[in-house]
Amino acid sequence: MVVTTLWASVSSTALLAAAPETIEFNRDIRPILSDKCFACHGFDAKTREAELRLDTPEGAYALIDGVQAIKPGDLNASEVWRRIITTDKEEVMPPPESHKHLTDAEKDLLKRWIEGGAEYQQHWAFVPPKKRPLPVVLKTDWPRNPIDHFILARLDREGLPHAPEASSATLVRRVTLDLTGLPPTPETLHIFLTNEKTDSTKAYDRLVDSLLASRDYAERRAQDWLDLARYADTRGFADDKDRQIWPYRDWVVDSIDGNMPFDQFTIEQLAGDMLPQPTTDQRIATGFHRNAPQAKGMTYPPEEYRIKGVKDRVNTTAKVWFGLTMECAECHDHKFDPISQKDYFSLYAFFNNIEHSGKGFAQGGPKMTYKPADPTSAALSQLNPKGSKPKRSEISVPVMKELDKPRPTHLHIRGNFLTLGDEVTAAVPTILSQEVEKQPGNRLELARWLVDGNNPLVARVVVNRIWQSYFGHGLVRTADDFGTQGSQPTHLDLLDWLAHELVNSGWDMKHINRLIVTSATYRQSARITTTSAEKDPNQRLLSQMPRVRLPAEQIRDQALAISGLLKPYSGGPAVFPIQPKDYWKERDLPGRWVNNKNDGQHRKSLYIYWRRMALHPTMELLDAPARAMCTVKRNSANLPTQALVTLNDPIFVETARQLANRLITEVPKDPSARLDRAFQLCLSRLPDEQERERLLRFIDIQLKRYQETPSPEKTAWQSVASILLNLDETLNRP
Repeated sequence: MVVTTLWASVSSTALLAAAPETIEFNRDIRPILSDKCFACHGFDAKTREAELRLDTPEGAYALIDGVQAIKPGDLNASEVWRRIITTDKEEVMPPPESHKHLTDAEKDLLKRWIEGGAEYQQHWAFVPPKKRPLPVVLKTDWPRNPIDHFILARLDREGLPHAPEASSATLVRRVTLDLTGLPPTPETLHIFLTNEKTDSTKAYDRLVDSLLASRDYAERRAQDWLDLARYADTRGFADDKDRQIWPYRDWVVDSIDGNMPFDQFTIEQLAGDMLPQPTTDQRIATGFHRNAPQAKGMTYPPEEYRIKGVKDRVNTTAKVWFGLTMECAECHDHKFDPISQKDYFSLYAFFNNIEHSGKGFAQGGPKMTYKPADPTSAALSQLNPKGSKPKRSEISVPVMKELDKPRPTHLHIRGNFLTLGDEVTAAVPTILSQEVEKQPGNRLELARWLVDGNNPLVARVVVNRIWQSYFGHGLVRTADDFGTQGSQPTHLDLLDWLAHELVNSGWDMKHINRLIVTSATYRQSARITTTSAEKDPNQRLLSQMPRVRLPAEQIRDQALAISGLLKPYSGGPAVFPIQPKDYWKERDLPGRWVNNKNDGQHRKSLYIYWRRMALHPTMELLDAPARAMCTVKRNSANLPTQALVTLNDPIFVETARQLANRLITEVPKDPSARLDRAFQLCLSRLPDEQERERLLRFIDIQLKRYQETPSPEKTAWQSVASILLNLDETLNRP
């Protein structure tokens, strides 16, 4: 599956670098060998054919029965080349049954590489990032910060111009949606436009700083992290019952709001319980690895349920901090990356020492008693969605707790926990431990090693995800796979520069976010030119700003904000906005959803009750993940079923109705001025003449159509509000 889904991105990269003057192994050759050869001639010794290994120079150059697979500089003496060009179906490589074929362009690259000396390189992601000097650019007045030097230098090489700067209104809408998940108010835009007349740079910088300082920023960034943490209010699997883990969600928001450095953010989540005299917050932070689905039942042995959780911790840690698919090494050595099954279970050993007790439905990991700061608050009353007095003021929150005596860890032969192999000790993957003087001995030491600044992957992986949140794709498009099957970085020098900047800033997350949104690259227009469409159809080189569809939560939250219905929430138990009656019952799930009859209907979507087996239908249809596993990048789609949601879902009908009421109240008489207000609220701009004419005509038609109803004006303007809330321009970040 990995091979198939990633080949499109590899091919696109090859197209961008068509017929390079100089062959580079990592850029030009490794993607070909990884996709077409490594499954049979790679790292995994158990599935290696003919004892031939092509992922290392030692293997490729070796004499095997008098034959050399690759002889540097000698094409005719290289058996690989003979197998590539032969017409004999019994000898041709890749073999026909693999359903893989080399294109003429790929054959030409391999030919030139062998002729040029067949030089290998270590995979770029396993080489520590280098602090790159800023490249020289032709247009020195365009860059606003170092990011732009790297982007512009690449555009110069490719003969692509950068786009002009987006309009002021577009910039304000873009950066406000990106940083807070909410649209700017007309008043915010007005203040910015006024300040801009004095000093446009300072006005924009002040706007960015105010957004970064808001709790809305923390909630928006927390949303992405909760996807990684597979946060949900239920434990998953068949019964998917309730659990109280919302204090972890609030800890994430508060930590981001306080700009906790990412190294501390990492240590507290992976091993907060092992810190000296851990605080309540530090123990709650360890909920990161208790968020995973926790099976409870009588079908399988309790030990199997426990082991599922441990493996999830390994796989999630590898994705979030390494950007690697370590799950591929659970049953055997990784077929593409230098990760052995021993490496997998050595990492497993760090997480194999968490308390786990009980049998059947009573089994589970450690919990701590947590008492909210104000047990009589309205937030706590949400424990009971009917709004009645809570039954208790204390809850049990899943956390991590280390055993006094570590469990022994063994290899699982072919992934079967009942068939144990050699015993292993806790250790980091061999490919990442070359600079490690002493192996970490426990979770706390592992967490500290991850963020000591020397790991070649962590800082790169983190800044790549941040970049993805603004541009739709990371500098490495496969944000969850920095291995050999992943895509090559479009701007490796920039990725390395940002990684160094993150570490040198003290792992300051707001600093990196601010750098990105204040760059000239980010401030470009999203208008696609003929030249950029031809030379950069997938917007890899960023010759203009990509438009990005808003995530599910932001589509709903934006409608609430524009209508004036959105209610602030300082955290607490999940809320229960309106949902179809008996929705859980129809899915054969226990429990009963009771719609909130108070402000809980209009809280941010971040706080909606998240049930893995029955996600709120609005969220599910708008592509929010169920979070059964770590989600590094969400699916993004624009489907007819989604339009049915934003047109007919009760919350969107209500927001359209409330927006109509707001417009009529704020602009009592003049339809044209009222239309201006509607556009300012929804799109941060005024309607053009064609839009104004068509909508005013539409309003007249609607007024006549509903003239016999109790309130024809409100009905007509509700129709206008629904149109504006469903525009492509509204549902996409410009």
